Formats: sequence, C-alpha cells, structure tokens
Amino acid sequence: MLYVKKLENGQDAAQLSADKALVGEDVLVRISRLGFTLSYLPSASAQWRSFPPSDRASFLIQTPGTLCFGSFLDDKLIGVCAVRVASGGWSEILDIRVDAASRRLGAGKAMLDACQSWAEARHTAGLKLITTDLNPGMCQFCEHVGFKLQGMDRFALAMTESERNKPLAQRACELIFYRTNDRE
Repeated sequence: MLYVKKLENGQDAAQLSADKALVGEDVLVRISRLGFTLSYLPSASAQWRSFPPSDRASFLIQTPGTLCFGSFLDDKLIGVCAVRVASGGWSEILDIRVDAASRRLGAGKAMLDACQSWAEARHTAGLKLITTDLNPGMCQFCEHVGFKLQGMDRFALAMTESERNKPLAQRACELIFYRTNDRE
C-alpha cells in the first residue's frame, strides 16, 4: 500500500540522497507568444547523469516553515519531497526524489498532492518547482502531474563548477514550473 506522511526531524535531511538516471534524450525549450513548450529529442547516445540533492534544500528543510513529506510503499520509504513557503506568494518544492526502482507507482504525484494541500492551507498561489534542462525525466514528470513551464534562466547555473567549462550554448538552464491551486 502506497501512502504519504510528514517526516520528522533527523529523518528529513538524511533521506535526500543523490539520484542517478540513464538519459537518452535532450530537452528543447521553445518560446512563443503563448509561452513555453517543451520537446524531447533523442540524444546521439544515452549517458548517466547524476542529480545530487540541492545544497539549499538540505539546509532549508531544517528551518522553520519548511516541511518534508515521505512516500512509503508497505512501510518502506521510497520517496522524499521538501516544500516551503517562498517569496512572491508561492510554495516552493525544494527537492523531490523517488527511488528509481519504485517510480511510476504514483509516489511523486502523491507527495506533490500533499504539498498542494499544505500550500492551499497556507493560502499560497500554488507550487513552484525549479529543475534543469539536463533532467528530461523530471521535466516530463512535471508536465504529467499538472505543472506548466512558465520561465527559464539561462545563466543561473552558467558559472557553477560543473557548467563553466562547457560552451555557453551547452550549459544547463534552470526551468521554472508552476502548478496553481485553482487547477481544473
């Protein structure tokens, strides 16, 4: 049985482990008058990409106003999601992870739905989630669970240690997704 519950104290940060995925496609962001759309193009070759937990997420989940939800399958923790009320009237997903062997069971969506209820109780506009174009699986997941791509920042990661040695056109971009509380 799959269920979600609030995680307490020391459990929180310890559960945000690095994630690794075999990626065989690239994200293509198109901008039009109607906003952003995403396309997924096959890569020349698949490659392993590692997605470490956000440094700020590990720090922030220990601060007041931030909450961690865990997703459990038969009492085994299979996913973690951290959320906080952010500036601008939104609740921000700081990090969300589901064990690779337990994906596609609804654990990630269940945690986001719990975060959405939490956000509604705090009268925020909805959920904000930031990922990168290097993580097409996360982009597809965001679209699947009702998030819309509403912004991007080409330079937010441009000078990070992992990106600064790449040509500028190949550096990771932050993609900013939103899911409002008044979803239909």
